[in-house]
Amino acid sequence: MQHINKLLVLIFTIFYLMAASFLFAQTGSISGSVSNRDNEKGIAGANIFIEEINTGTSTDDSGEFRFNQVPKGNYTLIFSFVGFKTERTKIKITGDSSLTIKINLQPSSVFLGEVTVSSSRHEKMFRDVPIPMELETSEQIKKIPALTVSDALKNLPGVSLSRDGIWGTYVSIRGFNRASIVTLVDGNRIETATDIAAGLSMIDLSDVDRIEVIKGAASSLYGTGAVGGVVNIFTKSAYFSNAYYNNGKLTSSYNSVNNQPAFNLSLNSGGNKWYTHLSGMIRKAENTRTPVGTLMNSQFEDNNISVSVGVMPFIDHEFKVSFQQFNAENVGIPGASSSFPSIADVRYPKEMRRMISAEYKINNLSESFHNLSFKVFNQLIQRDVENIPHTVQNVPAQAGQPPKRVSVLKITPNADHDTYGFQSQSDWTFSKIHYLIAGIDGWQRSYKGNREKSQKIEVLNPTDQSVVSETNKIIGEKPVPDSKFFSLGVYAQDDIKLIEDKLSMTVGGRVDRINISNEKTYNPVYEITNGVWNDAPSSQILYWDKKNVNDISYSGNINFLYKAFNDIDFTFSSAHSFRSPSLEERYQYIDQGSVIRLGDPNLKPEKGWFFDLGMRVWKTDFNFTGDIFWNSLTDLVVEMPGSYEGRKALIKTNIGKAQLYGFDLGLQYNFLTSFVGYATAAYVNGKDVFNHTYLPQISPLNGKAGIKTSEAKYFDVDLSATLFGKQNKVAVGELATPGYVYFDLYLSSIQFDLGLIKYQIFAGVENLTDKAYRNHLSTNRGLITIEPGRNIFARLSINW
Repeated sequence: MQHINKLLVLIFTIFYLMAASFLFAQTGSISGSVSNRDNEKGIAGANIFIEEINTGTSTDDSGEFRFNQVPKGNYTLIFSFVGFKTERTKIKITGDSSLTIKINLQPSSVFLGEVTVSSSRHEKMFRDVPIPMELETSEQIKKIPALTVSDALKNLPGVSLSRDGIWGTYVSIRGFNRASIVTLVDGNRIETATDIAAGLSMIDLSDVDRIEVIKGAASSLYGTGAVGGVVNIFTKSAYFSNAYYNNGKLTSSYNSVNNQPAFNLSLNSGGNKWYTHLSGMIRKAENTRTPVGTLMNSQFEDNNISVSVGVMPFIDHEFKVSFQQFNAENVGIPGASSSFPSIADVRYPKEMRRMISAEYKINNLSESFHNLSFKVFNQLIQRDVENIPHTVQNVPAQAGQPPKRVSVLKITPNADHDTYGFQSQSDWTFSKIHYLIAGIDGWQRSYKGNREKSQKIEVLNPTDQSVVSETNKIIGEKPVPDSKFFSLGVYAQDDIKLIEDKLSMTVGGRVDRINISNEKTYNPVYEITNGVWNDAPSSQILYWDKKNVNDISYSGNINFLYKAFNDIDFTFSSAHSFRSPSLEERYQYIDQGSVIRLGDPNLKPEKGWFFDLGMRVWKTDFNFTGDIFWNSLTDLVVEMPGSYEGRKALIKTNIGKAQLYGFDLGLQYNFLTSFVGYATAAYVNGKDVFNHTYLPQISPLNGKAGIKTSEAKYFDVDLSATLFGKQNKVAVGELATPGYVYFDLYLSSIQFDLGLIKYQIFAGVENLTDKAYRNHLSTNRGLITIEPGRNIFARLSINW
């Protein structure tokens, strides 16, 4: 720890000394407006990007923008917005000059990749990112009836929807899921139980601005767990503006498949030195209808409130504070799995995610030192589970004991997952060919949980089976000890222009120190028999002694982007990533009656190599992205059959080697003036090389094909078919899945202007033919054998 502290002090000393040497560099400003060429109306949210210094901003509600403190020099400004053709213009800043620019963008039906993204740890044009990435914007999200972030991402190539229920969802990226994918909200890491993966469900989708998905290893940027990818969710916010503004949006929607209304209200205001954003959401859903009947225990209720405040105390100094609280109640987990019988009623009576973050950022420190930021955050996730198994076990008379009837009345696990973290980063340009980022981040997840099992034990008369006596017992347990997971990492990455406008290379590396500690824990912790509390039951034994484990991990990446022509790129990415086993994998002890699920505190970190070769085409009427990939993992953590104290057990262990490989692709073609055809396809195969078997929970070959048109005067129409092949390459004990096809129809109107207000209508039908089909990845906790049926949805958005 001491050598890392010295390194951090040295890094920040260098940062500030170099900053001081440039503070008096001459700068200028750039301002202007971006509008729609067809109607000359300002475009809100358009992206403006300064290519040479990797700095971007967006337009306000009037379509206006401004850059302050731009160092003198020659620059290329890129103006872009989803659904419009990108424009470029050359400018020159001399001394304290001030430039004003007006740009008209031409509408376009094909995505050209010139949208600013941030998941490479600094702002960059999408088409200039050399790693495989997908993007889902709020413009795309509002056209579909997605319930969760996972629903919104399920049609991206290489990304598949996985279910723990209707509300409880997560994603699989190229065969990786749960603990192998890092999830962030506004750059703040979500950490929760690896075997209850509903983290993506506790985010208000109506308050999401965009979602960036890295497909592949990214530990050199995000640390442990990013062996399979990153889901980076950016929520909506207000903005600084030269003029005072005040606006809002009210959205209401309805889904027929579960009789679910939803409402969202957002309010924004601000000026040149401040802004505020307030958003609230409420939803309530009944049980979901399927083509073969109602999926019982699939209801939910949830709500969210988000607040963000930004101030600019000095020129180019920004301070932002954000707060989000998402609450869910009575969330059903339908079906059954190895965790509970099919007749059980299992639900989340209460779920909560609370995030608080504060960030201070200084921009344009000098010609070479672009910005310095520091952020602190806390995310608390509270989970309560209620399992009413409806199981009764008859124990025959034996060894002189009378017969008994044991009823398990209720099992109630609950836990708090409390994560504190910080991030600091600086961005530098050391000549025209190097763009360097360097930083440090750290986080600590604290776990505190317990479980109570309520039983009724009836002693029976051997003759007539009548009840002789009754005992009510509550057993308190800790399936995971109170424990902490601490991670501290130092990283750096350099974007190098090897050949101007032709060949670029990205090289990065990271060092992480990880510490895992747990408290001494006995099980059962206590027993309450007929109301009498006992802190030292006769069956109590020591399960985990107090322990402290340290680990040092290294990761790195090297990526190339080759622009063969102005509109054709080739990419190559390689990376080494790692994942330190989670608290649940190290300490878990869950007695499921017939089998025990057992962790191992001595598990070794998973390590992986990742390789990707890609091609992208960015023509004005056609685009194509395609990648082939190969991953190799060592010390993969899996559950292996074994025994513990003479009982059957599934024990977490490291196996020798696993491989995942495949491809994914997407294309769009504007074949007529107002018609666009599109298609995606993805395939992955996962093998446990050590045991010569297939890996579990691998999505089969799948894709989507559709056509969308704006031929109608007021509405756009989108008709698509989603296809999944059969999956018979399954792990031991996993069910094979037949292939299927279903159809969706989406409608979206233009924005109607009524003066003081504007409104827009969205509608459509999911699963148009009411197809009965099973998602191969919906088999982990709740066993959902049939996906939701036909869903008619409608959404009204009112802006003012």
